[in-house]
Amino acid sequence: MGKRMRMTLPKKEEDLQKVVEEVMESHEHEHHHHHHHHHAEGLDEILHTIDVLMDTMNTRLSDLEEKSEKLREEIVNLYMVFSELVRAVAAQDEKEKAEALAKARSIIEKSLEGFNSASG
Repeated sequence: MGKRMRMTLPKKEEDLQKVVEEVMESHEHEHHHHHHHHHAEGLDEILHTIDVLMDTMNTRLSDLEEKSEKLREEIVNLYMVFSELVRAVAAQDEKEKAEALAKARSIIEKSLEGFNSASG
């Protein structure tokens, strides 16, 4: 069949759905106008549609993997913040308590910076 180029598809659900609909419409259009063609061409169309759908699935998987990694990082940050809060509560003096709270605040601020830069 020849070498297929990898497509980069949009990650938004609506955009992905639009691509799938366009492929399906194209398939229907081709089917109506080329009804007399050999079955091999129909197979090529089906394989192309499967290829597009596989690319869509791979895009979604990559997006999920990226999101899960960010969530994993945030869980680690939460544990670190809790650890510092426990240290602050158990502190023997005000200096130790202040250091633990400053560390917890620093972790939260760093996390928020990452969140703001990713969403902005």
